[in-house]
Parts: sequence; structure tokens; C-alpha cells
Amino acid sequence: MNIKKIFFISLSVFVFNSLISCSDSPSDVGSDLLGIDFINVKKLDSSVDSISQSSNSFKKVIALGTSARLLLGKKDGFTAYTLISFTFTLPDSIKRAIKNDSLEVLDAKGEMNIDYFFGDKNAPFDFSIFEIESFWNSASFTADSFSSLNYSQIDLSSNKTGNDSVFYFNIDNNIVKNWLKNEVDTSLARNRGVLMSPKPQTDKIIGFVAFDPATSTDTKINVIVRKPGAYVDTLLAYVLSDVSVITGENQLDSNYITIQSSVTYQGFLSFDISLLTEGSIVNFAQLTLSLDTLKSKFGNKVVDELRAYIITSSDSLKINESNFYTLRRVGDKYRGDISGMVRYWTSNNPNYGILLKAGNEILGLEKFMIKSSSYPVFSERPKLEIIYTKRN
Repeated sequence: MNIKKIFFISLSVFVFNSLISCSDSPSDVGSDLLGIDFINVKKLDSSVDSISQSSNSFKKVIALGTSARLLLGKKDGFTAYTLISFTFTLPDSIKRAIKNDSLEVLDAKGEMNIDYFFGDKNAPFDFSIFEIESFWNSASFTADSFSSLNYSQIDLSSNKTGNDSVFYFNIDNNIVKNWLKNEVDTSLARNRGVLMSPKPQTDKIIGFVAFDPATSTDTKINVIVRKPGAYVDTLLAYVLSDVSVITGENQLDSNYITIQSSVTYQGFLSFDISLLTEGSIVNFAQLTLSLDTLKSKFGNKVVDELRAYIITSSDSLKINESNFYTLRRVGDKYRGDISGMVRYWTSNNPNYGILLKAGNEILGLEKFMIKSSSYPVFSERPKLEIIYTKRN
């Protein structure tokens, strides 16, 4: 290899490193400098070149049982319900009193710690608590399961008060007594948990801390019991299982890719990159999405990023959940390096497109309105930029 070629290879490495680390947008400067001798660096830009693209949105109901947050309330046509069951750790003396039916429940006060608001935090909020009568499993229970859930129509809640950080309520003593009976002998009483359901006047959704064995801020019920003539004691009912479900629909608009957490809405995006000739080496690829800030809606704690996944099947939108590319927000744009994704396509793998999700789609109700492939303003449509090397 002659000295001239060695020099330009070294220059290529230097310019690409500078291009990726110092600029949010691939620069044509690299193309000008490196299109010399046997290396020909080019740029493919969907906002300039003839790259066709398409996009849409779709709803995919998922289970929220692993979320760190319980959602409850009503806002913008969506209703958030919480299902929760409680259990106890009981000393032998309490167990004996329960078996002998000599234990009274004097008071049961619940405590839910708030860590999220969707909507005006000062808007009305109220809920009812109903006894669940059918079996449910937090790992698989979704909004699609909700219509088959059986529950009592008797409201078991009272004395609801709260502030910006915690919400208190009382729950009927008799149901708590049944939970205690069930704890010592399942044949004595049933415990399938309760449904927390927002009342019609509610106009916000609150996020409460969900079950977490590592924290003391998840939902709990303080229960005061008495064995007449013997003692008064305080027991703690802690969460055994919990899950939120969100019902409601978005009115989809073809000018937008609607992406929303928890409901859940995801996006599809595809670019035709057949202009990349065989043997081209992808040096860098960046995806840019434009957010309509007026149509989008966020809670007070936002995971303000999107995730892009390689779709590996044409008919099922199958993806590898552990392999994603993060698009971070700067102003009204979400940008991310998707070089690995484009290299995957150019390595003789089929290009079935990109699946777009919220940064954390089981945590809140964040709604990202992304300008789509058919958005009227061409420059605001999804943009793919690829810097690649073509061998001469």
C-alpha cells in the first residue's frame, strides 16, 4: 500500500470519529474530504434523496403487572383502574383468635403514596372500592380481560383524603376480617382482592407506588384489631398482587404516528434503502422524528425518549425486546444513532421496518404525537440519514 493511500485511510478514520462525536446530524464535509482515490464516501438523506417511506400506528394491549406504578383515574377518554390484593404476616396468637372467631376489626385505613399526575393535579379525583369476585392474575391481566372481571357493586371505601404526596382511605372492616380468615384457612373466607374504580367526576389520573419489596412506600392498610378482654393490636396488610388496566381509544390520524404508554399504542415506520448499493459499508445512520408538542400529552414525570426496534417478521411485527435503539429528545426532535439497524438490513437481512415504542411503555400515560410519513410538511416527516462508504 503506498503512502498516499495510508494517509487517506488515516484521514477517513479521523473524520468519521469527529463526525459521530461532535455533530447531531451527519455532515457532508466527510463526503467532500473522503471521496478521494479508492474510497468514495456518500450520504443518503430521506429528506433530499428519493427514499420512499411509510408509517402507521396501532394499539397493542399489554399487561402492566410489572409496572412500578399503579394508575387510577379518568382523563381524555381513558379510564385507569387498579386491581389489588393484600396479605398479612400474623403471629400465632392472632391466628388462634381468628380461628376461634374472637378477633374484631376496629379500623382499616389504607395509604397510597403518589408519584405521578396525568392532567391537572388540582382537578377532581374520587374512586370507589369493590370486592373482586372472580380470579385474576397480575402477570396476565390486561384491559382485554377487564370486561370478564366480576366484582360487587357495593362501595367499600370511605373517608378519602389526600394531598400531593399521599392518599388515605378507609375500607370496610368486614372485608378485612374475611382477608384475615382467609390468611389462616382458605375455607373460612375468600380473598380475591379489590377493584379501585374512578368515579365519573374524576378528571385526572394519579400514579401510585406499586408493589415493591424493596420499599416501604407501596400501598398498605393499617388494621386495628381487638380481642375483647385481652388486647388491642395493629396489623399491616401489605400488597400481595397488583395491576393497572387502562381502557379507552385514540382517534388515529394518518398525519401522525401515535405512541402512548400503558394504553398501549405503538408505531410502525419503514424506509426503502435499496439505493444503497451492494458492498456499501454503513459508517453512520441517524433517525430523526418530529414531535407535535401541542397534540402530545405528558404527565409530571416523563421518560422523554422513544425506542426503535428492528422488526424481524413481516406478518407479526416480531422484535427482539432486548435489542433497541434509543431516540432522545432535543427540542421538538427525537434523534438516535441506528447504525446497527441499517447495517443489519445491508447484511442480507430483510427490511421489515422499525417498531417504535415509548421509552417506558408500562409506567405512565405519555402520548407522543410524531409527524408521520404523510405529514403535509415534507421537512417534518421522519428523516433517515446514512453516511456510507462505496468501494470504487
